[in-house]
Amino acid sequence: MAETNWTEYLVVAGAVIEKDGEIVLVQEARPMAYGKWNTPAGHIEIGESPLEGAKREVKEETGLEIEITGIVGVYVGKSLFFPKRIVAKIAFKGSVVGGKVEFDKNEILDVKWFKPSEVLAMKDSELRGIRKEIEDFVAGKNYPVDVVRFKRDEK
Repeated sequence: MAETNWTEYLVVAGAVIEKDGEIVLVQEARPMAYGKWNTPAGHIEIGESPLEGAKREVKEETGLEIEITGIVGVYVGKSLFFPKRIVAKIAFKGSVVGGKVEFDKNEILDVKWFKPSEVLAMKDSELRGIRKEIEDFVAGKNYPVDVVRFKRDEK
């Protein structure tokens, strides 16, 4: 029997969150991305819409509650760690509506606010593949949220 040439698709949702001209980044504690800066983001859970997933991930990783105000972009690429996995990340644009910065130190090393120019000045080795996301944010990309549709177990 021939080997199956399958690919696993993974959907990630997160947000570029702006406050007072700065954006919040999280510094990863997980071994595969240890020390790299990322926008708060993570896998969408079964039964969860991308918007719900983005809000949950931001809350889990930063302690902040956000309102989603747009979409910066959708970024699709091959996983750096799993050769048969394609990752599609929906990067929402968000603003803080509550909470305070607090995080699980087993998952996140640090949470900091940066000027976008500071992030773009970082080396690629310091970032977890978010350069294009931040460039698009700086360029003012802001697509309507209602382009994301979620079908909940339709029959």
